[in-house]
Amino acid sequence: MDKSKQSFFRYENGVVIMMFLLFGIVFMERNSLIFMFPFIGEDLGFTNADLGMLVAGLSITWAVSGWVFSSVSDWIGSKKKVLLPATIGFALCSIFSGMATSFFSMLIIRALMGIFEGPVQPIAQATILSESTPSRRGFNAAFMQSSVGLIGATLTPLLVTALAVKYSWNIAFYLVGIPGLIMFFVLMKYMRDPKVVSQNAETGEAVVKGEHKKITRADYMEIFKNRNTLLCTVISALFMTWLFVFTSFAPTFLTARGYTPGEMSLIMAAIGLGSFIFGFSGGWISDRIGRKPTLIVFSLLASLSPVILALVEAPVGIMMLLGFLTASGQACFPLFMVIIPGESIPAAIAASAISITQLVGEIFGGAIMPIIAGFSADAFGLEAPLWIACVGALIATVIAIGLKETAPIKVKKHTLEPTVESSAA
Repeated sequence: MDKSKQSFFRYENGVVIMMFLLFGIVFMERNSLIFMFPFIGEDLGFTNADLGMLVAGLSITWAVSGWVFSSVSDWIGSKKKVLLPATIGFALCSIFSGMATSFFSMLIIRALMGIFEGPVQPIAQATILSESTPSRRGFNAAFMQSSVGLIGATLTPLLVTALAVKYSWNIAFYLVGIPGLIMFFVLMKYMRDPKVVSQNAETGEAVVKGEHKKITRADYMEIFKNRNTLLCTVISALFMTWLFVFTSFAPTFLTARGYTPGEMSLIMAAIGLGSFIFGFSGGWISDRIGRKPTLIVFSLLASLSPVILALVEAPVGIMMLLGFLTASGQACFPLFMVIIPGESIPAAIAASAISITQLVGEIFGGAIMPIIAGFSADAFGLEAPLWIACVGALIATVIAIGLKETAPIKVKKHTLEPTVESSAA
């Protein structure tokens, strides 16, 4: 066996760590607005509906940009050439967010941030799928996604809330832009474009195929003919509703209920820590028992998280524990957005397929539903968005029953064929 593949310091692990940090920083900068909204809203006079529209504005540009530029990366055969400008762009937009003085200026800046952040997830996950050994594909993809929980949902509320309390929300935005600038130089030095490879159907080992082959329109349309990619796209719309409606309004709901900003940050950090642990363990579990049962169980559990916040009013410690135990949603995202589509279609179009599930999910769950939830909160109270989030996860659970299993341990032949030639054969 190749010793380089046995070593912890092999490139496979290196690229997973780089993408973990990159995607975590993306969500740090994306979520900063949500966690600091109690400060920003009071300072600039924003309403709950304004929060919903700010979240929606970023989601719309994120969705369209992710689809466009991920497809571009597939067409040109280079992930790095798209990822580098995206990274420095979203870092600068975080800094500019601290300069906003009105709803309109904040909306424009956050929309620009969405343009730069949109391609990061599909390109990063497609890179990981290309560099991963089959037995670790689920774990690697899930570990990268779990950075949303650790960095974006655990560290971010603690960091930005503390900065906003001690200094100001403006200063907090300036400082959280710095990690993105650092990642730009890390990627520039250490990232390399994935090689075009195929897999041995019997052993699952990667075999280098040579230079990138430009995909055709017919190759691209295979995405829309695949049952799993279509169902995962619908699930994405529903689960994005759970994610963005829940995380957008939970901080404001908690402070409105009487918890201090510090207590709110602790509860949200506990939910974030649970998201991190569920996030990477879910991928590991799916490598062993299958993608489908893992998705069904964890999506059902995730539906309880917003319900607990809506119905339970308890001391901070108990709220932290309940939030931690039900924060299983991040275990689902790598499954329906990355792993299942990636194992159902040729890897030459994997980034495009991932970007389409992201596109639909961001438009419906990240743009339309937060606006509806914002108006619902103003009309019926801040509990309304939490119930909307719960229903999204429950419907996604039902749809997941229709998926076809793709885990290598559950099927005789690996379905992830990275070359377009193999899909046409």
